[in-house]
Amino acid sequence: TVEFITEPIDIMENYYDYMPGGYTTLPVQIEEDGGLYIVFHSRVTPASTRREYYAYFDAEGNLDYIGLIGTIDIHEGYAGIDIDPVSSDPLVAFHCDIEPATSDLEVVFSYDMLHLGSPGLWRVPYPIFDDETPSPNMPEDCFIWPEVHIGPSPLPDKRRVYVIGKNYTPSPISGNSCENVLIGYADFDVNDLNLQAELEFTYRTIELMDLWHNSQDAPRPNFSCSVSDDGKIALMGYISVYEGADYLAVFLNDNFGEGDFEYYSEEAHYNVWNPATGNPNELYFAPYLCNHQNSIFYDNNSKISFLGNMNLLIEPSSWYPDEKLMYTKVYTFDVTSHEFSFYDLYIEGANPADDIPMIPWDLDEDGIVDSVNANGDPVWVEGWPVYYPDTDVAYHENNFKITKNEENGWLAAVWNDGLKARLAEEGEPGYEDWLETPEIAICISADNGETWSQPIFLNANETPQLANMIPCYVYPGDKIEDLGDDHGKLHLFFLDDYSWGSFIQSIGENLGGMQKYCSIDIDFGDFTESPEVIIPASQIELSNYPNPFNPSTTISFDLNTAMSENAELIIYNLKGQKVRDISPSLCHAEFIEVRGEVQVEWNGRDSNNKPVTSGIYFAKLKVGNQSVSRKMLLLK
Repeated sequence: TVEFITEPIDIMENYYDYMPGGYTTLPVQIEEDGGLYIVFHSRVTPASTRREYYAYFDAEGNLDYIGLIGTIDIHEGYAGIDIDPVSSDPLVAFHCDIEPATSDLEVVFSYDMLHLGSPGLWRVPYPIFDDETPSPNMPEDCFIWPEVHIGPSPLPDKRRVYVIGKNYTPSPISGNSCENVLIGYADFDVNDLNLQAELEFTYRTIELMDLWHNSQDAPRPNFSCSVSDDGKIALMGYISVYEGADYLAVFLNDNFGEGDFEYYSEEAHYNVWNPATGNPNELYFAPYLCNHQNSIFYDNNSKISFLGNMNLLIEPSSWYPDEKLMYTKVYTFDVTSHEFSFYDLYIEGANPADDIPMIPWDLDEDGIVDSVNANGDPVWVEGWPVYYPDTDVAYHENNFKITKNEENGWLAAVWNDGLKARLAEEGEPGYEDWLETPEIAICISADNGETWSQPIFLNANETPQLANMIPCYVYPGDKIEDLGDDHGKLHLFFLDDYSWGSFIQSIGENLGGMQKYCSIDIDFGDFTESPEVIIPASQIELSNYPNPFNPSTTISFDLNTAMSENAELIIYNLKGQKVRDISPSLCHAEFIEVRGEVQVEWNGRDSNNKPVTSGIYFAKLKVGNQSVSRKMLLLK
């Protein structure tokens, strides 16, 4: 369940309606006392310069300060930020155009001396990346889009701040964009901040990425950075190969960014059978169009994960022409075993953690097409985790973020979902009210990603606090705050766009939008109660009769399973949407016992007691960490 703690608050209008909080960063950073900083770029009028701003909220969710970070009216944007755990000061880097006469951008660094009493005491930004910074192809290299991360230092009583930039300049050999990285790191303490010192940065690159950049077949890394509290720094993501299979990959250093980065990779090309032709190798899934993602260390620094997707593609490498679909996944790297894995987040497969992609025409993975339409063609479960429903702009508009509460093992995956808006635009019956209505989607885990919830959807149609809004470019805070009793506080920052689609991406109108902040209370206990009766999957049997059925069917399973206080029996449609929760029937003993079996009738109606249409439905029985599904066919 979810409730608003702080309903959406207006921060300021923004006429630069595209990725205001950056690509691979979390611009919302929470302090130990509950106050928070947000950094974002904005144009305050249609014709003004894009500048980098900050907002400061106190622990009660009140907007206390808002203003510019820099002092010169120059083109700025795409900031990275982290909070110093000792002083609570935010350290920030962003790129800007200090010398408009040149084509290159520079990265500047600053910090706010909050520890002196109040926000707004920003050190004058100074350049740390420019065309004189050492790099393999200087001065042509241009490292921008900075991330900022703070970790421990090998020096006593110091912390180490890392600034990571990606190369905007294409490969000089292939002409392809390669985005090799430049890493700058500096050690500091509160005395340095008090003196408003220019921190002394040491610079390095990663040799293998530099080799890629200077090769004819340069691949395209799609990485984000994370830093642990025990001296590790990692780049994790996926690598797009222009000819050949894509890869999941990690560069990992366990020595404060000094010395070698170990490289680990695994092919991420998952062949699936084509239900239209029967060809087993014609279609495949791969991570694709999830290049705006952050990554995190968690679970005692034993795992690194990022939220992304898998797209359905056809050999050699293109959209499947009849079904342009993608589905959210959580990708994980085990720091100890060096193994990669993924979780079917939405839509779930029969076993979402088995490292086999969910099959959208065979959700129970029995090798049989779930349903066909009137023409005899397979029916596919759709997915579109991008707010704007256009394949041509999905590269620019995807935005996937993940955050955590380390102490409790809580995770939250956050993205903008545009499936209903896309179905409305395509004229799908029943979705007329969803035209130009994207959603904020949130999945949570209470066990360090072993299991995940179904999505929580926030939207203008069903969430009164978002009425008449077009919420897009949503970013969670960098941590989930513990409210006690299994409740967590999730901070959200998003743009309420005043027109449908980004004007900056040549889609919407130049009407601007409103930057907003809110926070919600999530009950993690809804998903984490340990079952009193643990039943192995092999002992859970689920059946229904008749099947096919009209108008009702009887669902049967073992009595001991039903008596577990944590037994859930939920009906889903072919799109993976919840139709009806029958679990209350078990809690109130509204079932029949027949020879040691429980029998519960489903009358073919949804949670609003409205009859559902003909088609495939799934009864999913879940007890603790075990679940089993049953495919049911309603024929009218």
